[in-house]
Amino acid sequence: MEDTLTVPPISAAMVLEDFGGADKLHMAEVPTPLPAHSGEMLVRVHATSINPIEWKMREGFGLPRFAWRRALGAKPILGLDFAGTVVDARGTSFARGDAVMGALPLHGAYAEYVVVQPADPRTGVARKPAEISFEEAALMPFAGLVAYAGLVTHGRMSASAPGARVLIVGASGGVGHLAVQMARHALGAALVVGVCSSRNAEFAKACGAHEVIAHDTESVADIAERYPQWANSFDLIFDTIGIDTYYSKLARRLLRPDGRFVTAALPQSVDGRPGEDVNLLGGLVMGAKLLWRHATGRYRLITGLLGGLPSHEGVPAMAQWLKAGKLRPHQSASFPLSQIAEAHRLSETGKTVGKISIRIQ
Repeated sequence: MEDTLTVPPISAAMVLEDFGGADKLHMAEVPTPLPAHSGEMLVRVHATSINPIEWKMREGFGLPRFAWRRALGAKPILGLDFAGTVVDARGTSFARGDAVMGALPLHGAYAEYVVVQPADPRTGVARKPAEISFEEAALMPFAGLVAYAGLVTHGRMSASAPGARVLIVGASGGVGHLAVQMARHALGAALVVGVCSSRNAEFAKACGAHEVIAHDTESVADIAERYPQWANSFDLIFDTIGIDTYYSKLARRLLRPDGRFVTAALPQSVDGRPGEDVNLLGGLVMGAKLLWRHATGRYRLITGLLGGLPSHEGVPAMAQWLKAGKLRPHQSASFPLSQIAEAHRLSETGKTVGKISIRIQ
């Protein structure tokens, strides 16, 4: 039987040769990373998952190559989520042999081994509940942290004060399907309205949505007209996609006076491009818009890659909810590490339900 705690000097990783398409990802043998300081631990990764932010990073976010190379290295290993076994604990609260799940600050999880710094405020890690597999655990951390930030940190929902009314845009996606479950089953929302395509409406309901609005059959402007009883009654609108009309046309009609609009993505530019793809001038205009909105007290943007996630609080909370059966991530597809380029291409279609897992060992 293979000794899973023995650390080889060379291990496999998916390396990004250059910024661009999925074809830039290549399997390679790399020196196995090792903890250099007390407080670091080495994890043998059994599974990771795909987050859209990763293929956007792969493309370079439209920034000059030197900027991302400075942040990520010349040939970076992408990947935020990991689930695996601790093989070296090095002065942490974890022990050799512990099964763990977590999210890294920026990259590194598309590999057989990863060094984790539990004390880093941008890192989230917890023991994996025995009730779920490594692949299921790897679907949760980053997307779950974004959902937790949207609902709890910025949305001010709490299990100790149930009864909130929340509308979740993108209710069948990686972040959205977890947000629906958290809101309904973990935080005790009185009303959870999900927005997704009509083909995914039943899935969103199965996750816990009381009502589902199909964006492909109903316009944003029609929502307030169709549901007059919802006027000024919602505590939170959580947008996981970046569709600005939900703020510009709907928030003022559905939110309570003290309600909030929280978004996990930059709003689209005037020409319809994702917010992170705008040019320098467009970025300045968007920055001014976001500052003005934030000043109103009703608008919050989750800055996931800039230390804006509640990693230390959120991952342990998710692990408890997983153990209690209040959360269950949906696996839309599974690929081996060697086929991660195909997994990226599938994620880029924007049509996946839940998340895509990657098997490593």
